[in-house]
Amino acid sequence: MGFLDRAKKLAEQALEKAEQALEEAKAKAPSGGGPGGDGGGAARSGVAADPRFGTPYVEGMLGRPGWRERGLTDPAAVLPIKVRDQAGVPRSTRSEIVEEPFGMGRRWSAGGRSIGLFYQLYPDHEEWAPPVGATPLAGVPGASVGDLPGGGSVVLVARGGTRAVLEVAGVDDEWRAFLARTVSDNLSSA
Repeated sequence: MGFLDRAKKLAEQALEKAEQALEEAKAKAPSGGGPGGDGGGAARSGVAADPRFGTPYVEGMLGRPGWRERGLTDPAAVLPIKVRDQAGVPRSTRSEIVEEPFGMGRRWSAGGRSIGLFYQLYPDHEEWAPPVGATPLAGVPGASVGDLPGGGSVVLVARGGTRAVLEVAGVDDEWRAFLARTVSDNLSSA
């Protein structure tokens, strides 16, 4: 059994490295128009459509420009698969791309747990506040936490001119803080 466990672990590590490399390549890809005026979108959409890499983002799919059009890192790279898996949302969970009153982003839900990362791209997103208010989140500079009606909570994170919202449900406070630190760190390095 030891050999199979090691082989499985190596395969998971290889898949994780491939996913990271793909996200890095996407982040570095030019977003302007290239030959033919398609901006390279045809090549990117072919890669993004691969079901192993989650729900593909299509420019304008939410009715107005989203994070890709703004040149921001995909939420799946800001909140990596390994971290979501450790927090209890399995790596096999596909994201759903949604717009909420507080932002546009991705949400992963499985087994009573939900983790989402949303960018606040528009004035209506930035004006939104948790209904019962927000308090500073210890250990995460510039972050505040608030509860959502119906359960769950949000962490508002501002880093390097980028505003994001981490949404969690079914995750304890310790994991929520860890996820918020991950988001904050990855926003500052993006």
